Parts: sequence; structure tokens; C-alpha cells
Amino acid sequence: MEDKHLQLKHRLAFAAAMSGFLCITLMVFAPLSLYVKGNDDMWFSFRTLLLPITTVSVAAFIVITLILTFTPKTVHKLLCCLVFGLGLGFYLQCTFLNISYGSGVLDGSQIVWRDYTTYGAIDSAMWAGCIALPFALYMVFKHAWRHALMLAAGIIVIIQVGSLAVNIYQNQNTLEKLDHEVTTDGIYDLADEDNTLVFVMSSMDNSYFKGYKKRNPRLEQQLPGFTQYNNTLATGAGTMVSLPSQLTGEVYKKDTKYTDYIDNIWNSKGVYDLLDKNDTDVRIYCDDMYFGNGAVRKIDNVVDRAQDTSSYFVVTDTMYRYTMYNCMPHYLKRFFWMNIRDYSAYKSNNTFTAFNDDKLFAAFRENNGYNTDTDYHSAVRIYQLQGAKDPYRLNVNGEKVKGETSLEDQVDGEFSQILKMLSDLKERGLYESARIIITADNGELGEGQNPMLLYKDKGETEGYRLSDAPISLFDLPATLASTVTTDYTDYGSGVTFKDAEKLTYDRRRLFYRNAGSNAASRIEEYRCTGYADDVKNMEKIAEYRINGGNVEPYTLGKELTFTTDETAAIYCTEGFGHTNGWRTIVHGKSAVMEIPLDKIPDNIEDLHAYFNVLSIYEKTDIEIYSNDELIYEGELGPVIRENGLNFLIPIDTIERNTIKLEFCFPEIKDDSTNIMALTSFKIYNQ
Repeated sequence: MEDKHLQLKHRLAFAAAMSGFLCITLMVFAPLSLYVKGNDDMWFSFRTLLLPITTVSVAAFIVITLILTFTPKTVHKLLCCLVFGLGLGFYLQCTFLNISYGSGVLDGSQIVWRDYTTYGAIDSAMWAGCIALPFALYMVFKHAWRHALMLAAGIIVIIQVGSLAVNIYQNQNTLEKLDHEVTTDGIYDLADEDNTLVFVMSSMDNSYFKGYKKRNPRLEQQLPGFTQYNNTLATGAGTMVSLPSQLTGEVYKKDTKYTDYIDNIWNSKGVYDLLDKNDTDVRIYCDDMYFGNGAVRKIDNVVDRAQDTSSYFVVTDTMYRYTMYNCMPHYLKRFFWMNIRDYSAYKSNNTFTAFNDDKLFAAFRENNGYNTDTDYHSAVRIYQLQGAKDPYRLNVNGEKVKGETSLEDQVDGEFSQILKMLSDLKERGLYESARIIITADNGELGEGQNPMLLYKDKGETEGYRLSDAPISLFDLPATLASTVTTDYTDYGSGVTFKDAEKLTYDRRRLFYRNAGSNAASRIEEYRCTGYADDVKNMEKIAEYRINGGNVEPYTLGKELTFTTDETAAIYCTEGFGHTNGWRTIVHGKSAVMEIPLDKIPDNIEDLHAYFNVLSIYEKTDIEIYSNDELIYEGELGPVIRENGLNFLIPIDTIERNTIKLEFCFPEIKDDSTNIMALTSFKIYNQ
């Protein structure tokens, strides 16, 4: 029997089994599991991770298999035992034996290793047992040890594959979030003659702009050729609703998940397909949450991370360093420890970050203004700016200062820098031939319906006009389309800003407002029946809710979000605000969720609940009740910020198949106090 096992084909099979076990455990299961469970901390996409992991694991599998196969027979046996022991140790360490250390990895604080001597001793004993186990089997079971190791390795691999599949399914909502990246590429590059520049502030009420004009009486002389449209209606409010509808003409009515809505508008044919077909270089500099993967084909500064081959080495280095930190024994972890500065250093240095207006303006100055040494036939540049959205950080010169400034300083600072960018166009002889739009995606007063709008068409350089034309920002797509075609009726409203000047005041204009909180989160549809600056002219004609307002039973193990899709909102009855895209804030003395279950497993005592905590605003006590029975007490602090809220829900506290969770903050006296920000939750059977 021994001789048979020493034959080459048997040595190869055994070596491949041991090598496969080690490589799948350390190089496939460990990094993918870490990504799936903690992708909120990752700056690269799941798809980007697949090629590096496949390449590294296959290469390692081949090399280790060959080494184990062709070494002398005694060494072959010993090395196979060692490889199995390492694989077993890595699996147990990564899956069951890690602790949080209170802080440390990725958060910028150094771990005090000497405080964990007891844990280190226990962890080391586990590793010693893992390494010794295959050698003991070899010594005791001379004929069966190979089969035992191969069977054990196969079972563990199956467990890992199953566990990973379940985690991917449960977290599928968040795994698609980073497939694309918005870069700063070409941000100040223009064509020689034909350019369209659009400055879209996140908030700038028309009344704020009028105040700015009074403080700057020379403004009209600085903006020759512009028309100021005072009767402008936004597409909606806030920015999650208004910006994508303004850019594309497509409205979000909560009839699908927000991320599906974003994907759909970029997969559909629209004005950017038309511009691309006509050889226009289009670049939009805004938050990546407003782009679907279809934008990669249409917007020149939106790139597919998974096709960025230059990132593979960086991703491999980043992820495997993080993996080794998690998989290594306690006393070796310090050699793979990393803090947030190390981690952030791996990020692309040309990723666009919205609302860093001071950096955008500073980079413009460092670039000595716009570049025209390009091959563009024509160019469209759309910049998302903060505008009058708080917190106010800019001074009157557009520079970021410590602490907060004022609304007036913020507005003055934004316009001071925009005017400098326009002055650069004049100096380069590009102003006359440029189309320039200065606007906001919503206003601030009333329902946020009346943002400012300035527009200069190509060839216009004389005078400064005021207009009360009934403009809708749904007119932007048609205005962009009109730069390359005379047939633009299929884009946005089908009406350009210039066309709208010919329309009467009874023009049908619609406005969509993100309103409400908790399960009452909704989109309200308004029709403007008169001048846009008067909220009395806004008539609500419809409202839209997720699932039509129906509350579906919750399936255990499914992750629901408090971010763009708001899938958790239908279970929130009080204390939860509406999402701003990347979080939902819990505020006040208490917050309540009522979660009907579609099924409760038999023969269990508890369910496990996990809430991912993005931020903590008040370090305060927290009590959690399930149907009025206290099930958790603690303090909102660094540990919860790092590990989230984890607690058990006893089955006997569930009434009528519904979990009623109440989060109480006994030290809080004001219902307007922000407590913490959440991104997701799931409840599952342990």
C-alpha cells in the first residue's frame, strides 16, 4: 500500500489536494470573505478583486503542488502534513478565533499588543494543535492518514464555499457599489472652439443668488452674454432625486430600487449617447452614486475599475496584506498591521471627490487654468459643487477654513472662484464660443423648488438679460442635445432654455421632492401653477413610496440597507431620518422598527441581529428592547463604531411573528439630537 502511494500519480493527487486546501483557504476564501463582510471599508470593487485572486491562487496552487510532488518521499509526507496544518490554522483563525483588539486595523490607532498576552497564549496553543494534528495522524494511522487529511480538507473546502455563497447572497446589495470610478481625468481640458460648461451647485436658491448680486454690483458686467432666469423650477429636491433627473430627464418614483433606477437611466439611450455619437468629449464630475455602469461607455471620466489593469497590483497588495493580518496567529499579526494612512495611500490619486470645492479651485489654479492642447472636436464639462449646502466651510475667496463660516461667505466663495474660471476662458479667447450654464440641482427655501439659473449661449457676449420665462431644469438634456442636433425633442422635456422663452406661464412643469422619514419616506410630485419662487404655486398631485407603501415580511439572513435603496426604511416607524444616499441618521430619545417575519425556524432560542454603524454623533448609553423586553444594554462608543451593533433577540419576545425593536437613549433629552448613522442591518439564525 505504501509503495502505491509513492507512485507519481498518487503523490500528485495528494499534493494537489493539500495545496488546493491551503490556497482556497488562504488565497480565495479568506480575502473574498473579508471583502463581502466588510466592503464598506473597501475602495475597490468585488469584480476588480476576482482577477488578482484567481491569478495569485492558481499560480500558488501550481507551484506548491509541484514542490510537494517532486520532493523526496519523506519530505513529501512531512510537507503535506505541514501544508494541511497551516490550512487548518488559517481557516480557524480567520473564521472563529480573531478578536477586535478594541481598535487598530484601518482606524489609524496602534494596537497595544502586550494587553493581549492571554489571548496570544490561547491562540498559539490552537495553532500548535493544528500543526501537530496531521503529523499525529501520520504517526498513528500509517495507511489511512492520507485519506483522512483529504477527506477533512474536502469537507472544510465545501463548508467555506457554502459559507461564502451565503454571504455573497446576503450582501449582494452592497457588492455592486464600486464597479465604476469617477476620475478627475481631463477636468480642465477643453476643445479649441466648441465647449459647454455646466456648474451645478448642490443647493443655491434663486433668492440667495439675488442677495449675492446685491453684494456684488459689478456682477452683470463680469458676465456678459448671460441671461438670468428667475422663474426656474428644479426637477426635484434633494440632490439624490434632483441631480440624476436634471442630468438625464428621467424621474425616480421609488417604483424600483434607487440603484436599479440609476443603472436603468445610464443603460437607456439618452442625450449622452447622442453627444458621444457626435464625437463630443463628455466628462461629468460628481459623486459616483449618480452613475450606473452604463455610464462607462458614455462619460469619458467614468471608468470600469475591473478593466483598470494598473490597479491589479495595488488591489492584490492591499487585500492580501489585510488578509494576512486576519489569518495570521496573534504574535505574527503585528507584521501585517496597517492603519488608515497606509490603507488610503493605495487609493487612486485621480478619484474625483464631490464637495471638495476648495481643492477643485486650488487644482485649477495650480494647473494655470484650462488646457486647450487637446484633440477634442467639442467638449462638455459638468461640475458638481457644494453651493449653499451646509456645513459652510468656504470664506469669501473660496478657500476652506477651520470651523464654519456663514451662508453669505459660502455663496461669495463659490462665485468668486467660478468667476475666475470664466475669466480664464476670456483670456484664452474661449468665452465667446462657449455655452455656459451656472445653476443648482435644487433651491433651499419653500420646497426647494426655485434654484438660480444663468445661461450664456454660444456667440453671446453682449449685455446681461433678466428673464421670467417658465424654465424647468428638465430642459437641460434638450439644451445639451441642441449643441449637436436640431432634433432634440426626445431628450428631457424636449424643450431648450431658449425654447422656453417662447412659452406662456401656464406651461406644465413638474417637480419631485424627497420627503418624509421612516416608513413614510416618499417622493412627492408637484405641479407648478405659477411663478416658481412662490411655494403657494406648488400643487401636490401624487406621491410614491417603496413597494407602494406595502410592508413585506422580512426573510431572515437578508441584508437590508439604510443607504440609497432604503430597503430597511419600510420597517422603521419612528426615530429614523430619510437617507442622504450613504447613511440614515437615528435621532432623538428613541427609534422604533417593526419587522414582520415570513418564517421563524423551529427549535431555536435566539436570533442574531447586526446593525452596521457608520458614525456615532453622541457617546451615550443605549438600551434595546424587543417587544418591551430589555435585550441589550451598552454604550455607543468606539467598539460599536468598529464592530457594529450585535445583539440577540430571544424567540419568546417575538409576538405575532413580528419583531418590535426599540432603541432607547435614556441620556438624550432632545428629539432633534443626532445619535448615530446606520448603513444596513440583517437578522439571522445563529
